[in-house]
Amino acid sequence: MIFIATLDDVAIALGGDGDRQWVKDFAASGKSQAVYELAAWLDSFGLKLTVIVRQLE
Repeated sequence: MIFIATLDDVAIALGGDGDRQWVKDFAASGKSQAVYELAAWLDSFGLKLTVIVRQLE
């Protein structure tokens, strides 16, 4: 799954081992499929799910 691989890359870049374990647990839980379903539903309306870096204040 590209989404899980991307989350793992984020955890490597910004997090630590605990964050990488969270990604593994999330992938194993089956919850990640809901993100794909949400993206497909939004796509049916011509919308796209996007994650961006928030500005630090």
